[in-house]
Amino acid sequence: MIRKDEGWKDEQTAKVFLKGIRGGIPYALDQMDLMMRLIGANGGVRNFIDLGCGDGVLSLKIFDKYPQAKGVLIDFSETMLQEARARFSGTPFKAEIVPGDFSDKNWLDRVLHMAPFDVVVSGYAIHHQPDERKKELFREVLALLRPGGIFINLEHVSSPSEWVNKVFEGLFADSIREFHRKSGAKEEELEAFLNRPDNDLNILAPADEQCEWLRQAGFADVDCYFKCFETAVFGGRRP
Repeated sequence: MIRKDEGWKDEQTAKVFLKGIRGGIPYALDQMDLMMRLIGANGGVRNFIDLGCGDGVLSLKIFDKYPQAKGVLIDFSETMLQEARARFSGTPFKAEIVPGDFSDKNWLDRVLHMAPFDVVVSGYAIHHQPDERKKELFREVLALLRPGGIFINLEHVSSPSEWVNKVFEGLFADSIREFHRKSGAKEEELEAFLNRPDNDLNILAPADEQCEWLRQAGFADVDCYFKCFETAVFGGRRP
């Protein structure tokens, strides 16, 4: 069986997401600001992992506030990794960009020697994994954190009904249109973004269930810190 997340190895899918969809996620800037508030409330960051880093947008947000931090950026899409390398090339930030596939627990071999970490973040990446793998991954993240370290997941979660999903899809479409309005994107370009080829790669789970999985994995202070339909920010701290 072909893994759903394998679709991210397709260059066109990755580029459409980065160019036309990522910036159109509803309340994306609010979610990143909340991520930074949580990191600050937890005492800041000296080192962190960005799991499924994409083009490194979350890492850049952390580096802007904590320029002395050391970041490990992991992704298995070469297109994403190229974008992340380009973003941090020539900057003073300590960004180590590592190819890694967290669909398999062997990804830990690439980072264990750098543990423990103050922070693990992930942005719209883990939801491509089957639910059992999500549960395993939460346990693996816990093991990488120092005591008191925090995991923050900006994520696409499932809706409780088809009606709620339709409301969310309308919000997402309007958000994408607004994101591109100032750039003067043509209607045919918008259509490609609105079709969202990445949608077929999703394996979504409810936010409250995933919070329970975090508790079962051993996390404390677990909460869904933000939720708007199918966008959520949730996580917890290692006791």
